[in-house]
Amino acid sequence: MGYASSFVIGILAIAGQFLAPEFPQQGLDLIDSFFIYALLAQFTHLGWAHLVLNLLGLLIVNWGFTGQCTTREWAAIQLASLLWVAFYLSGVERLDWYCGLSGALHFQFACCLLLAFSRSAHGLRTSWPLWVLLAGLCAKLLLEWHSGPSTDALVGGPVAHAAHRGGALGGFLLGLLMLAWSFFSRRRYCA
Repeated sequence: MGYASSFVIGILAIAGQFLAPEFPQQGLDLIDSFFIYALLAQFTHLGWAHLVLNLLGLLIVNWGFTGQCTTREWAAIQLASLLWVAFYLSGVERLDWYCGLSGALHFQFACCLLLAFSRSAHGLRTSWPLWVLLAGLCAKLLLEWHSGPSTDALVGGPVAHAAHRGGALGGFLLGLLMLAWSFFSRRRYCA
């Protein structure tokens, strides 16, 4: 059941490729409804290579982390990731143009990684795979922060580093919120 929301996101992304293949090249209207366009733009891609890479990323995040969350948590994380990225790109680090799921994937990865740390059966010192993943995410974000604007030849367009940063930030924030909620709920239940 944990894969159902990811399946819906994948189907919407594939549908976006068929129904609006020219949408990513048109740019976004920043005047009236940038939030809605930024939300919808996550289901459009620069081309088939971009779509396949994002769907593979969605599959990997699902495969690696759905065991760390309940079905409701996973659905909430995925919905929050889409809404947060649209908010972030329309209100915090405004972009003139955006498409794809990479911001939402960074959100999901960061949130689930934080939850995995707290829910790991091993102590934090022995959870080396999680530390490697965290170091990799931090290194990637730092490299993107200092690299400036770039274009990816494989996907055929610019890389939205702001969406990656914003997604990871939102994921960490939601992860902390979920951990606090869990802590205080458990504490209230035990009292």
